[in-house]
Amino acid sequence: MYIIKKTKTDNKIIYMEYDDPSYEIKLDPKRFRINNLYVYDKKYVPTKKETLLPFDLVFNGIANKIFNFLYSDDDDEDGSSGMLIGELDRLKALLENEYKEFLKRQEYYDYVDKISFLKDEVLNKIEINKYKQSINALISGKSR
Repeated sequence: MYIIKKTKTDNKIIYMEYDDPSYEIKLDPKRFRINNLYVYDKKYVPTKKETLLPFDLVFNGIANKIFNFLYSDDDDEDGSSGMLIGELDRLKALLENEYKEFLKRQEYYDYVDKISFLKDEVLNKIEINKYKQSINALISGKSR
């Protein structure tokens, strides 16, 4: 339903009503004389997809760092495991907030599973390092 106000030189829509939700788009006032535009079909709303990197590149960059950490024999004295867990949490939030609508359902759940797996592996490495430290403390304590 809509109401149009007509004059001899101008036509204005003064009232519109739709059943579907509307999505507001702000336009550049220098280029257009339209103040607001409401789109009632979501497929016509501009997306952020053009400015986002593909998620597999973002994921592979962090996964490489994690695998380097997992396969190194270094103890976690510099706190890199905490930073990696923070990176995984940030990656999961990024997946949920920005990439979820651009991925297929199965791809999304695959990435969630991969992120959970990597987080579990980092936590396992932390526990293994704690166990090694406690064993070394016991051994060095008995030899004195």
